[in-house]
Amino acid sequence: MNKILLQLAEHRAVLTDRIENQRTALAEAISPLRGPLSLADKSVQAVRYIVKRPVLIAGIATVAMMIKPGRWLFVLEKGWMMWRLLLAARQRMENLG
Repeated sequence: MNKILLQLAEHRAVLTDRIENQRTALAEAISPLRGPLSLADKSVQAVRYIVKRPVLIAGIATVAMMIKPGRWLFVLEKGWMMWRLLLAARQRMENLG
């Protein structure tokens, strides 16, 4: 029994060493992505912050409409068209299946 436990302990030590080497290699491989991933994380946090505050969204939209109303009306028109297209596509997909 002790021989089996000793073999298991040795095997565990080998596996632990292999895991440590893999972690180190992975950390070195992804180190160039730290900057972009950090920026993406901050962007997601900012979007979540804004989405949780509908008054803030309404305020930003109001200010944007006051500054350049023509441009925003164009964007709203295109957005409405895309929304209608998506709804029509979804309805057709449901009818197919």
